[in-house]
Formats: sequence, C-alpha cells, structure tokens
Amino acid sequence: MYCLCPSFHFYRLSSLVAIVFSSSGGVKQTNVAKLPVKDDSTYNLDERYIEKRLEDSLREDKNSGCEIPKLDPFAPEVTKFDKDLPKIVCYGVDWVKCYLDECKVVPEILRTTRDIICTYNDILYESDAKYTIGPSIEIRGADVYPLIKSDHVKVKCTGTHENSILPSKWLGHGIGFRSTVHPKSPPPGRENTYDILFLGFDSTAKNGFIRRMPKSYKVVKELLGATVLNSYNIVGDGTPAALFPFLTGKTELELPDVRKKTKNNDSLDNMPFIFYRLKDDGYRTAYFEDMPWIGTFQYRFKGFVRQPADHYLRAFYLEESQNGKKWASKPRRYCVGDTPQFELMLNITDQFFKLDGKKFGFTFIADITHDDFNMIPTADDALAAFLTDFMEKGRGKNTMLLLFGDHGPRYAYVRDTLQGKFEERLPLMAIRLPDDLVKERPNAQKNLERNAEVLTTPHDIHATILDVMDMRKEWNPYKIKGADLTRGLTLLEPISSNRSCSEAGIEPHWCSCLSWEEVVKSDPMFTKTGKALVDFINSLTDEARSKCVPRTLQSVQWSMRKRPNNGVLTFVAAKDMDGYVGKFGKQLNADREDYTVKITVNPNNGVYEGSLIYYKAEDRFEIDSRDISRINAYNNEPSCISATLPHLNMYCFCKEFL
Repeated sequence: MYCLCPSFHFYRLSSLVAIVFSSSGGVKQTNVAKLPVKDDSTYNLDERYIEKRLEDSLREDKNSGCEIPKLDPFAPEVTKFDKDLPKIVCYGVDWVKCYLDECKVVPEILRTTRDIICTYNDILYESDAKYTIGPSIEIRGADVYPLIKSDHVKVKCTGTHENSILPSKWLGHGIGFRSTVHPKSPPPGRENTYDILFLGFDSTAKNGFIRRMPKSYKVVKELLGATVLNSYNIVGDGTPAALFPFLTGKTELELPDVRKKTKNNDSLDNMPFIFYRLKDDGYRTAYFEDMPWIGTFQYRFKGFVRQPADHYLRAFYLEESQNGKKWASKPRRYCVGDTPQFELMLNITDQFFKLDGKKFGFTFIADITHDDFNMIPTADDALAAFLTDFMEKGRGKNTMLLLFGDHGPRYAYVRDTLQGKFEERLPLMAIRLPDDLVKERPNAQKNLERNAEVLTTPHDIHATILDVMDMRKEWNPYKIKGADLTRGLTLLEPISSNRSCSEAGIEPHWCSCLSWEEVVKSDPMFTKTGKALVDFINSLTDEARSKCVPRTLQSVQWSMRKRPNNGVLTFVAAKDMDGYVGKFGKQLNADREDYTVKITVNPNNGVYEGSLIYYKAEDRFEIDSRDISRINAYNNEPSCISATLPHLNMYCFCKEFL
C-alpha cells in the first residue's frame, strides 16, 4: 500500500543509464551495460537493467545459500516501540444489514421503530476511476431488498421510534453478493480442484505478528497447524512488489507500463492476473482491499477498466469513504457504520466462502496497520475467531489458506533499528495446505515444512498456489540468466538450501541473507558513501532546481559493507549436474564493493537509506533510485512539485519553506 506522505518511492529508469560519481565529486552519466536487444517487445530497458544487476550478483552468490538472521520477536530493540492503543469501538446501530444476496432491516430496529421506509441505491462499478449510484428503490418494513445488479448498496431509512413522536433517520451502506454471478462450468476433470484464500495485512512482519497478535499466532500454529516461513523475503519495495508476483507470477517491470505518469491508454486489464485464468476454470473470484484512495493498483497505476474479480470492493469503499475523506475523521476512520472495517473485511470473506462453486479469494486489510502497526492488536480476537471458525466449518478440508504480510514496517521508528531493517524484508507468510491434499500428497507437507527454513519469495507463492490447483502448466518459466532453476519454485517440492538471493530474484538492497560488516568512522569510505548518496539525490532534483533546494550532508549515521563469504569468493563452477555442490578454487579479489548507508540531510533532517555499488579500479559509485528509501515522513516538503513531478516527492525540499 502506498502512502501519500511517508514514502519509499519506486522510480522506473527512463533509459538504461545510471548516475555514477567519481571520487572528485563530479557527476556524469554512463551506460551501464551493452545488452542484447530481445525481440519480445515486453522487454524494456528497465527490465534488462535489473536483469543485468541480478546476473552480476549471481556470479558472486550462486549456490552460496542463505542464512537469515535469527531475530528475537521480543528483543528490547523493537519492543520499546510497542504501544497499547485503545481498541476500535464503533458506535450506533446499523438499521440495515446485508447477508449473501439479501439486505433487510435488523430485528432490533424492527422491534423499536414503526413505519420504516428504506431507500436503496445500488453502487454500480464502471471502472476503477468511476462508479455511479443507481435509481432509488423503496422497501418497507421487514421486506427484503435483493442484490441483483451490484454487491453494494447505499441505504437511507426513516421511521418513528417507539419512544418518540419525531421521525428517526439512518444513512449507511451494505455489502453482500449479487445473485446474478454464475461461475462457468469447470472443464471436465477439474470440478473439484482446491479453493484458495489469501488473507493479508499491510506492513506486517513475521516477528511483528508474533509479537502483537499472540492469540491469532497461537491459533495459526496450534489449531491450524500452519507452516510459518522463517526465510520468506520480499523482492522489492511496497505492496505491488508482493501482489504482482502473487497474482501474475511477474514483477512490475516485466508487465506493461501502466503507471499514471505514462502517456498511453493501457490499463491493468491487459496483465496476466490469475483471476482471468481461474474464471475460465470455473472459479468464483474475489478481490477485497480497503483504503482505495491509496490502492495497490491505483495509487501509482491506472487501475482496471473492468473489475478483475467477480466480487470487488473498490466502488463500495470509494463511496463509503467519500474517496478517502473519511480518513480525516479519527472517530470514524476505522469504522463502517457500527462495525470496525477490519471486521467487515473478515465478515465478507467468511460469506464469500459460503457461496457455491470453486473459490479463489484475496483479502487485504490495510487500515489498521498502514499508518501505525500498533493498531493491529485490536484485530487479534476477531482474527483468532475467524481462523478458528475456518477450521470448525470444515474449510480446512479443501481450502489452502495463506496468511501474509506484504512487507514489514517501512517508516515507523522500529525501522530505524537494525532488527527493524530486517523485519521490513521478512514479512509474515503462514501456509495451511488442504487436508485432502496432504492425504493425497503426504510429501507435500513435509517439503513445505522443510522449505520453511529455505530462502523463499512471493514468486514461490505464485508457483505453489498453481501447484495446489493442479495448474503447473501455468508456471512462469523465467530464470535469472546463469541460474539453474526457475525464479519461482513450488514449496511442495524440495528447494535447495544453496539457493541465493540472486537466484531467487532478490536484489542486494532487499536481501536479508547478505553478510555485512560495519564501516568504521575512520575508514574513508564511511563519509565517502554518504556524500555519494547526497550527490545522487541532488542529481535527481536537478530538473526542478528552480523549486527544490540542494540537499547537504548533515551526518552519516552508519555505513555497512557487504562481506562475501569464502564460498562466494572461491566458487569456480558447479560440481554436479544439479548445481547443488560447488567446486572451489583460489580466492578472488572482488573488483566491486556493495554498501548500504544511512544519512541525515539538510534542510529539515531528512533521513535516507541507500545501497551503492563501488567500483574500486575506477573509483566510482553506481546508484539506482530504486535502492533509496526515505525513512522519515516528508509531509509537505515537496508540495511545490507534487502535482507535476510526484516521483521526486521524497527528495525535494521546496525553497518556499526555507
């Protein structure tokens, strides 16, 4: 989920060029690499640039394996930031509730209010950018309003309370499932493939979930018997870097460019989202996400022209939240009528799995975790109850459950700690396989448990759900050049413990299993890395220099150097056909060094982290803006250019504020 203020901005290169800095401080542009041009037009320069970086890293870390740090969820370094906040309480009583395909006045209101007339208006989705309100239809008393044209309604009711002669009024919204959705008949032999449920929380690290959701975690481990992946690593920044691989098997750069800043008429409809393939296979599909004003596929992207799934909440939340204006009202922001929004999301997910046919559901809850992860404990009881109910209703028999976080905290204070830096990269991923699948393929569960300690990514999750649904032919065959195996691997088969970040498609900036050493202050590289990062930031804002002041280095908080293990430096070739056993020789001297540095800049104490490549022989740095994170909130610093140059938001400080 992308935020309007605290930002880790993804910036797509416009050409195959990187900014490099010499020791003299000069700035120049240089070609990164001469790469062969591929006939496939979907390969663009940006994609090949990232491919080349992964290929370079692969030559260093192939078959080196990965050891994820053993982090204590309750370490004082992170628990000192935990706060016990009041639970969300929503007031009032909703006059109307919807359940499945019917909406009607609740019994409590019927008992206390007479002469009830409710006016229903369907909320009609037209595109991600537009919805309309349907004609008014009056329903009296206890009569039912059937959901036919839309899953969502706007409702206005009047009546006279038993203790008053004055009329009472109520305004609200309802969600259900229109009766007119009829999944296709599955192809012969595919009538009983498994259901899938993704249930996610924004900004939720594995350790954060253990620490702040104890009841739910106990249910996950003891009642569900789910497997928690301990070496599950993100592959990029923000929510899209998780959801694109989950739902398409590809990264953003491998898909058509549909960012808002791109001048074309494309939309996300042309991308290979799994919903489309599953509809043809007879699945009923749902995509439920709250906070649409910063939606995963709408904040930076043009969104969908046609709703991607049979059941889709965007139009509902745009109307109910007044396009996000409700978020400014602290008493109401977490509520939809008399119900906490996270509970509404769980309720509608529960109802979805009561519908007929095969089902693929994706629910992503952001409101209680996006801005402050300390809010998540308010959902502990409800989530524990939901997961318990999942088992008690027998859904574990034929449904695969994936409980996940898209990434860990990205701009909270905990992110300033070394453990917080790792937690950002190590989100929650807990998987429970269907009981029937475990009986059918007993090795699948054993392999899943073994793979819990092996480096895994969102690409593997995509391969795994396809495996569970017996759709392996849909796997993405993509390999990093020089790798022995595909980037995405099913967790139901053994994954080599020798797998490295580059083989898995993880760039160094996001890799949690790199070994780092601290650069001491007396080392010239301590200050040199900080200056290089500031120079690069200023080069990005050059195009707006009339409005944005140059940043100056205030301090280097720390600088870290990648420390390759001996296996990397002495690796010569694979010794066996599978590439699992290495052949080693004389140790090599690396001609490049990887650094990560954290700096504070003037004006206004902006805090940045960045990854840099230093080429020793040439005494120059190579920096990619994708590898820079803004750690603290920039608030209104870039307001003078936000409308015209939003990609510079996290770098620009407007002159008018000096």
